[in-house]
Amino acid sequence: MRPLAALVLVALSAAAVAATAEPAATGAFTLRGTVSYVVDGDTLAVRLANGRRERVRLIGIDTPERGDCLSARATGQAQRLAYGRRVVLRGDASQDTRDRYGRLLAYAWVGGRDLGYQQVASGLARVYVYHRPFQRLSVYRRAEQLGRGRAENVWRGCPTTVARPRASTGNCDPSYPTVCIPPPPPDLDCADVPYTAFAVRGADPHRFDGDGDGVGCE
Repeated sequence: MRPLAALVLVALSAAAVAATAEPAATGAFTLRGTVSYVVDGDTLAVRLANGRRERVRLIGIDTPERGDCLSARATGQAQRLAYGRRVVLRGDASQDTRDRYGRLLAYAWVGGRDLGYQQVASGLARVYVYHRPFQRLSVYRRAEQLGRGRAENVWRGCPTTVARPRASTGNCDPSYPTVCIPPPPPDLDCADVPYTAFAVRGADPHRFDGDGDGVGCE
């Protein structure tokens, strides 16, 4: 093999190894994979191109905890935008590679768009600085101004609208004793009904009570 060809082969091999290697300790890395599961609005499970699986905590944002208002909506948007799709994970040299739970810290680019930015701009996440400012902080601060203009957002807290009393007549499913929601079909989502924070008992055919605490569409 000629020396030049050998050098090219070595360089290509090194590049291939780098693309699937463990992220650098500095926090600066680029990895590619597929989103296999959405844990919540700011955490993903990703299957990398080399087959390794990673939990990924998005840098720079914080969505409501499970059971808090808008938590289900933040998780649902992440599912809609990212689940099953190819993702580019980019670390940040100003941040750690992993958090204390061992999760990879990264920006997630799906379809050429930053998922964390979209969560903040939709009013479903706050900008979150841990220890040191991150590189995209100024961009996220601008997204935060967009998010604050949404009708419902994490800065306003839980919606003030509460469940209205059940109508005395009509086709009302017994799983929702304080409101009148018809049984499926069709299968309804929280966005399809004019109620929030209503009681759920029994079968819950529309699956309004995702966390099983007896309250639907929190």
